[in-house]
Amino acid sequence: MTLKPVENKEVYHVLNNLTVEVEVMNNPYNFQLGQLFQMAARINKNRSFLFVSKVLGKHLAVNPKIPLLVGSLLAIRYLEVVHGESDARAEKIAKAIQTNEGLEEIWASLQKDPVTLPRATTFVGFAETATALGHAVFSTFSNHAKYIHTTREQIDNLQSIINFEEEHSHATSHRVYALDSEFFQDDSEVVLVDDEVTTGKTAINIIRTIKAEYPLKNKFTVVSILDWRTPEHRERYRQLEEELDITIHTISLIDGVVSVSGTPSTEENGLKTENTFRPEVVYLPVCHLLSSENFQQSASTSVNGIINKSSYLHATGRFGLSIEKEKEFSNRIQAVASYVKEKRRGEKTLVIGTGEFMYLPMYLASQMGEGVYFHSTTRSPIYHTNLNDYTIRQKFIFDSPENQGVTNYLYNIQPNQYDEVFIIFERMSSLEAASPLIEELSKVNIPFINIVNMTEIVE
Repeated sequence: MTLKPVENKEVYHVLNNLTVEVEVMNNPYNFQLGQLFQMAARINKNRSFLFVSKVLGKHLAVNPKIPLLVGSLLAIRYLEVVHGESDARAEKIAKAIQTNEGLEEIWASLQKDPVTLPRATTFVGFAETATALGHAVFSTFSNHAKYIHTTREQIDNLQSIINFEEEHSHATSHRVYALDSEFFQDDSEVVLVDDEVTTGKTAINIIRTIKAEYPLKNKFTVVSILDWRTPEHRERYRQLEEELDITIHTISLIDGVVSVSGTPSTEENGLKTENTFRPEVVYLPVCHLLSSENFQQSASTSVNGIINKSSYLHATGRFGLSIEKEKEFSNRIQAVASYVKEKRRGEKTLVIGTGEFMYLPMYLASQMGEGVYFHSTTRSPIYHTNLNDYTIRQKFIFDSPENQGVTNYLYNIQPNQYDEVFIIFERMSSLEAASPLIEELSKVNIPFINIVNMTEIVE
């Protein structure tokens, strides 16, 4: 594959009158913009556009090794910029992501020889899109690391220790549930991981909250794939540093400025599909491979009066996860991967994660052999249309099987694209709750749909 010279400015005519201009200021690994994202219009009164990542597996299916390696590249970039320690594998990782070649070789190198941290560091992934990205950054290291991710979910029997807002989002409230009351009670650096930063306000909100609750915290880093803050937004970070007497570093793969004009049309005209196909649906419970008190967390959530009493998994990092615990859980996760891999019947397989539950399904997909792609459901509503080579051409709408009453979406799965699908759930509310998603997937002629539930259903 021949890489084109990197342009520092690009204009995207996204949809009808919506135009987004991107000017790149910093691009340390010489990514083409099109290697990292495409543009779409979002159904959101606060922000009309969306950078649809090609390397996250959220809205577009990817080779599962790619988002894992993106996390590793950001981890190594962080180590270099903040701690002054370089890793010669950074360029190889970037090239593998750019060309989709050599993924296995560089991934094996990172697994055999993980990166070391010079001091204790707390990594925080932002829900919902960056839960897996934050986990991938964290798991690149072999020592001194712990991880937790924010959530939009409200857990009835637990108290959130950090609450903050993401004003531009479709679901604005974030919570943090650390089971260890001393999780943030130290002076370790806090590394906030998001897929994209546009104004930086979300990071400012959580930094203010953390500093107010945990005054020992004085070093912060904001890590993202894309950073589009204006000079004014960047100045707000500097002002916050002075105000709170803290240090804030920023790390990204692309750093630039975005300007937006116009508004998208609200008329959707996506690809039409008929729901006449009936797949074979197989339920594959794997909780017997994972059951133990220290692997699962009893929980109860309710949306619109519909209660889900199924457990969460500690291995996601939702409640706090040390790198030592990550290693301890790895054998069980590998057992699930081997079990699911044995159930494959097709050559082209799609593994689907759900909402905030992305990293473990992504990791499972990466262990399932050749011809496996990863994708995730989302709360994020995006315009879809088949006009003008637009990014999002197909949209499935359904009730969340884990949080009934919450509308979820799945994008860009074409008819006859896959031989089979594995949908990986953390905590289904019931078997029947998966029916709306199965009904949507039936529209694209997938012969086999496998339902993999990682905790016991409690009805």
